[in-house]
This record gives sequence, structure tokens and C-alpha cells, in this order.
Amino acid sequence: MGRKHISCCILLAILLAVPLTNAAALDDQASLLRQFIRSQSSRVQTSDDDDGPADETDLWADPVSSFGHLPTYCKNPSGSKEADRIVALPGQPPRVNFEQYAGYVTVNEEHGRALFYYFVEPPYDAASKPLVLWLNGGPGCSSLGAGAMTELGPFRVNPDGKTLSRNRHAWNNVANVIFLESPAGVGFSYSNTSSDYDRSGDGRTAVDAYNFLLHWLERFPEYKGRDFYIAGESYAGHYAPQLAAVIVAVREFTGKDPTSLKGIFVGNPYLDKYKNDKGALEFLWNHGVMSDEVWANINAHCSFGPSDGILCAVAKSPYDDPQNFYTAAGLISPYNIYAPICIQEPNGTTYSNGYVYNSRLAPNLAKKIEAIKLPGYDPCIGYYVPNYFNRLEVQEAIHARINTRWSTCSRKLHWKEAPVTVVPTLSWLVKTGLRVWVYSGDMDDVCPITATRYSVKDLNLGITKPWRPWYTPTNEVGGYVQQYKGGFTFASVRGAGHLVPSFQPKRSLVLFYSFLKGMLPPAVSLWQP
Repeated sequence: MGRKHISCCILLAILLAVPLTNAAALDDQASLLRQFIRSQSSRVQTSDDDDGPADETDLWADPVSSFGHLPTYCKNPSGSKEADRIVALPGQPPRVNFEQYAGYVTVNEEHGRALFYYFVEPPYDAASKPLVLWLNGGPGCSSLGAGAMTELGPFRVNPDGKTLSRNRHAWNNVANVIFLESPAGVGFSYSNTSSDYDRSGDGRTAVDAYNFLLHWLERFPEYKGRDFYIAGESYAGHYAPQLAAVIVAVREFTGKDPTSLKGIFVGNPYLDKYKNDKGALEFLWNHGVMSDEVWANINAHCSFGPSDGILCAVAKSPYDDPQNFYTAAGLISPYNIYAPICIQEPNGTTYSNGYVYNSRLAPNLAKKIEAIKLPGYDPCIGYYVPNYFNRLEVQEAIHARINTRWSTCSRKLHWKEAPVTVVPTLSWLVKTGLRVWVYSGDMDDVCPITATRYSVKDLNLGITKPWRPWYTPTNEVGGYVQQYKGGFTFASVRGAGHLVPSFQPKRSLVLFYSFLKGMLPPAVSLWQP
């Protein structure tokens, strides 16, 4: 037997010995959304929440009637900017040259619901830059843990779970950014009325976020009148347009404009239950993950609508069920089907499957073997972040309730109200003149570009600027973009997965800056072949 053959056999044995039981651990947000999609009924459910309109069956059909009556000012402001100031985050790198704040805002005094936020200003000219609210999805995942510490925030948590490193492509380079943990029950946000967690839903989440903004602006009055934008990803495909709808509804009903909202910017959004269902499965087939035979069987039994029954569910189950996905698709991440994933050994050691390490099998052969890598991306960061926020010194520094058991995603929320589609809400926002941009990382299967395209088509808007490539300042094709009547814009980010700023930080910043400026990203490369 030759040396090369022996080496290949050893490598295969090591690969087969890698424990796979924890391979899906970091896909908590993806799994949470997939489980939500599967459980979401096609009928619009009603809510017994005390804050929302009495009849929620038409909650989003007429936002002005549903939300126009909400207050335009904060009745009982509390807290202070100085009390929320962060002196320094434990483990932060030296020479941090921007201000940071964190704390709670009570959004419902009767129930004791309070939302936790983390706010960062730009290093330079903060007074001249807009204000942006960032929302992560789930529903039930933290904007602090995901958005701030793994995506677009100024820091990334290091593997030791104790120190931080600087993110050169942080979005606070061009904007003042609030990361809001929403709704109550997510991250450090909480309610003193435990039954609130059983009555979560889109309507109350939007109203609580609106009340948060009114209170926050009293705490930071210098931001009143500042251009304001809402951004987010995943289930924020509901959160962002719905919060915008509440704000615009109040504006139209009262003639007052407490937030100066100018637009929304949503990535890899969950927009439509059935379009997302079809698009996610089609994406797997298009990318060679699913066989022609399985895809044909799905199409034979599924119409991707409310009439689909058990035969459709069985046909989809190998890829549609989070429990089965890793068996059918293999050890890949639905967040980014081409990215490495994180493996956890029984002893707690974590590492990317871009490397192989198994000292139990062959201690003398334990080594790193290069595989797929993405520069700057660490698939195991989802383990580091909880370690960091569960440190007592960190909770004290950010003014959180100490001894809180913090997790990236919460599974204690029971969603009671969510529309099947938010496309009508997007359409209404475009008609009101709001700047609406939607973008997709093109390697995501959780809320894939195929699904978003179906929903964009449903908007039925005429094209004003056709599909074309856009470029980064370093002459890379950053993605593709198309603009529609009313200014609605749809863009892709090339080589990005579900968490676009994690996989392509430079490209995401270019696109975000273009959105803030209200202009399409560059159409011309400086380099000519």
C-alpha cells in the first residue's frame, strides 16, 4: 500500500471520527426561524394582548387605523444618558475613540416590560451622521449578541470569551447605531409579567419598539430631528417594515413626526411564509444540494400555499425540517452553504471544520488541515459571545441586570400574531415615499435570494434602473442591484450568507453607506481588463 493511500485513509478516519452532534449548535437563529415558519399557521391569529388594537385580524391592513392613535411624545421619561454611559467594555482593545452607552428603557410600566439597548456613536463627526436602529430576527434573537458582536458592531468577541477586537468595517463609522434586544424576553430585555412571554407577536413588538424610541429620544434629546433609519435582517423582514408602518401611521394620523424616519434597510428578510418556503427549497436544488428527483417530488405535491397537506409536508421533510436538514444536506450551514461550520468536541473544544483536529484518534498526527476559509470569519464566534455576556464584570459595565443568564436566542417566547406576508406593508411604505431597500447575501438558504425575488415580484413595481453589478472601492464586484418605481431597491451581496456583515463586512458597509446617501452603489470598476 503506497504512502499517499495510507495518508488518505488516515485523513478519512480522522474526518469520520469528528463528533457531529453539536454541529448545528451555532445555527440557533436559523433553527429558530425554521421552526417558527413550520409552526406558523396560514390563518392570521388574534391576540389578547392589552396593548394592541382589539381586533388584530386587520392589524396591518390599515396601519393608520391600527396605530395612528399612539402617543407622539414620552409621558413619563426616566433614566439618563450619563447613567447609561459605558466607561469601557471589559477586554476592549486600546484607543477606543467613540462613545458607548447601554441600559434599559421601560416600554410598559403596568407590566414592567423593559428593553435593553447598546448604542455606539461614530469615532468622528457623530453630530453630522444619521441615527440607525438595528434589529435582529428569530423571532427571539439578540441584536446585541448577533448584530453588535458578530456582524456590524465596532467589536468582535475573541475566542477566549473575555477580550474584544476591533471591527474595521463597523457601521458606526458612518452612522450612530442603536442595537435593540427586542421583544421582551430576548437577551437582557425582560418583563415582570411572565405571561407576556406567552403573548408575544408582531403587533406588540412593533408598539414596544415605537415606545422605546420615544423614551430613548428623551434620554438623548440631541438626536431629535436627526435623520433616522431602521435596519435589520432575517425576521426583521417583519420587524423593520412594521415598526416603520407604526411610525408613518402616527405621522399621517397626527401630523407630527417624533422620529424623522427616512427609510428602512433590511437584509435576507423573512417576508412571506409561502414564498420563503418555496425559495429555500428551490435554492438548495439550484445549488446542487438537492437531487432532481426530490425537487420533482416536492413540486408534484406542493403548491406552496395554504392548501398544501401531509403529502407536501412529507415530500419537503428531508430539507424543511431542522431535525433532518444535516442528514439530508450534509454538514453544511443553512446560513451560508459554502462557509465552514463550527465543531464542538465532547471536552468543549470548538473549532472550524475548515480544520481537522482529533487527538483521541491519533495524538501524533493531530494537526491542522486547511479547507474552506473565509477571511475574518470565525464560525465558532457564537460560542464566544455568550461566554462574554455571562461574565459578571461585563454585565456590570453595560448596566444590565447582573446574574442574568444571557443567551443569543430565546426559546421561551410564544408568538401569537404574525401576518403570512409583509409585502402589502412594504408596498404601502413605498407609496408613502419612504426609502425602502432590501438586500440578500446570495449564499443563504434560511431566507434566500430566490425567496426575496418572489416577494419583490409581488410588489408589482415597474423597473427604473435594471439589474447591474455594483463595485467596492477596491474594484470587486460587490453584488448586483436593481431599482424600481418609487425608489424601492433590491440588491445582492456577492459571497455573503444570512449574516451579510459577518461574511462580507467591507461589501456590506459599501451598500449600507450607499443606502444612507440615497444613491445606488458604484456601477463602474476603476479596473479594466
